[in-house]
Amino acid sequence: MKRLIILLVSSLFAISVASADTRIGISGAFTALETSGTETRKANSTKSTKTVEEDVFVPSIFAEYVSDYGIALGVDYIPVEAELGSGTGANDDAETTGANKASAEISGHLTVYALVPMGDSFYVKAGYAMTSIDTTETLATGTAYGNETVEGYTVGVGLAQETGNGGFWRLEGTYSDYEDADFNGTLLTEASASVRNKVNAELEAVALRFSIGKQF
Repeated sequence: MKRLIILLVSSLFAISVASADTRIGISGAFTALETSGTETRKANSTKSTKTVEEDVFVPSIFAEYVSDYGIALGVDYIPVEAELGSGTGANDDAETTGANKASAEISGHLTVYALVPMGDSFYVKAGYAMTSIDTTETLATGTAYGNETVEGYTVGVGLAQETGNGGFWRLEGTYSDYEDADFNGTLLTEASASVRNKVNAELEAVALRFSIGKQF
């Protein structure tokens, strides 16, 4: 799947360079992230669930190829990381001492999408998204979680207006849903073998995005 995304991105930019109907621009999105996680403790198989909501501002860059029918195929890339949430818990097991600090963030977010015009100003949007969920925890149990790449989809509606000389602006609302991510704890010491945990996480995002760009 990653090779397919790279091929699509490369093809899009190759077409864009050769085509007169090309758009490039920047975006800023006020994004509400909701992450639901379920932790399963190996020591006693008990489960605990928590939902974390995080409001972030996310910048991105994009490039699009516009067909003769007005349908645009684009690639949007977020060059920064966005925190999903963090927290510190008290010591809660008999095997270890000390607090557990957990946090996670998304990085390398890439979206391949299509914009279909609905009249002169409005459009609908649908796309495929891929990102990495990176965990940055400090756990007294000695367990460490790795990173996972997740895929998802995004849908939305928007309003677009031209500003003259090839310039344009857009305002859109989108909803994105990602597949579940499973994190299996890795053992740092033999003593921690009885307290290794597993985490399942679900990620959703609602965004209000404003974009400016230029068509060539």
